[in-house]
Amino acid sequence: MTTVLLVRHAEHAFQDRKLLGRADGAPLSAKGHDQLRTLSELFAHEPIAAVQSSPRRRARETAEAIARPHGFAVEVHPSLDELDYGEWTGLDFEVLERVPHWRAWNTARASVSPPQGESMRKLQDRVLAHLARLRQSHAGRTVALVTHAEPIRAVLLHAAGLSLDDFARIDVQPGSVTRLGFEHLAPAPMFSPKALLG
Repeated sequence: MTTVLLVRHAEHAFQDRKLLGRADGAPLSAKGHDQLRTLSELFAHEPIAAVQSSPRRRARETAEAIARPHGFAVEVHPSLDELDYGEWTGLDFEVLERVPHWRAWNTARASVSPPQGESMRKLQDRVLAHLARLRQSHAGRTVALVTHAEPIRAVLLHAAGLSLDDFARIDVQPGSVTRLGFEHLAPAPMFSPKALLG
């Protein structure tokens, strides 16, 4: 069985204050550096075959900490990138909370998209396509994928057979790790969302 370890990047300096999106200027916070050490120690004992990362700085730094004990070079893949938030990129959450379009997106992600940005459906399609390629290239092995909250949510919603509008059911904290086998990547009647979502 091919296994993916979905890792959200460590906490950055603007966490919970700014919608960083694909902006790359944020260093990791002190807590983020603590998370790097924890992840490095955790993955040092994990039999991983490769470490792949989103192009964003915060993801690459996290991936490098995971790869270092294994002597791997990090493989950067645009398909693991953060959602493109378009005109919302870099805005403070305080500002966004006053925007009706933002509030609509946070209730109907299956049908509403960021202005000049990427839809959640398109994000889900590109990440699932990457996983399908991974299943062929790393069959029977374990791969760590360092990415962002929305790509991870998109994968888990698909695995659970849930709508993109159910995004709030899945909490993906910075520095968190979710283990997922490929038999979970296609919705099936016998699959229980509770087993995945807790």
